[in-house]
Amino acid sequence: MNARAPGRPRILSRERIVTMARRIADDEGLDALTVRRVAQRLGTGQASLYRHIEDRDELLRLLAEDVAVHLPGPRKCPDVREQVIGQWLDAYDYLSQHRWAARIIAEGEHMADGASAFAESALGTLRVLAGGTAESRADLARVYRVLWHLLLGHVLNVHPVGHTRSEGAGPESAHEAEDADAVPVPGPHGASVSRDDLAWALPRVLDGMLGPL
Repeated sequence: MNARAPGRPRILSRERIVTMARRIADDEGLDALTVRRVAQRLGTGQASLYRHIEDRDELLRLLAEDVAVHLPGPRKCPDVREQVIGQWLDAYDYLSQHRWAARIIAEGEHMADGASAFAESALGTLRVLAGGTAESRADLARVYRVLWHLLLGHVLNVHPVGHTRSEGAGPESAHEAEDADAVPVPGPHGASVSRDDLAWALPRVLDGMLGPL
């Protein structure tokens, strides 16, 4: 029998290390993620982890790869425009659950080969949406990069400076009016507002770059 004996520790693996590292990043933030912290949460010593990973940098690279392979593909719907917009909104929803991952990606120090599937599918639907002309194909990579930066910007900047109130709702007091340019305090609705802004921006950016579709 291969059953683990009672009280016997689980076999340590790279997969278990990455899973715990992702949990720490989700629960405590990326700055709290260290090899020592992962070892503590796994109930083992740091030396055991170094048999599977070299250092924190490799841990971050593995995390970036783990996140990248789970980026969503296009939505299954007959409207290609909705496929494109839906894929980017789904990517926002996914990365919003792991904002630290967007930070790793934005810093650009850790490449993730797993993101190629997302990029290829996104470029494929953009190509169909653009009509497949030679000129549009030449610009599709640029369109993709613009959409990618737009996505990361909305994930990372949930509470942009000076935009904590809905349009038309003036400051509640003279003191607030004086502090209108101060760094805003994150509120409970920041993420939903950011997603709404992205949903508003995506079709307009696509129209601007590819023409009305």
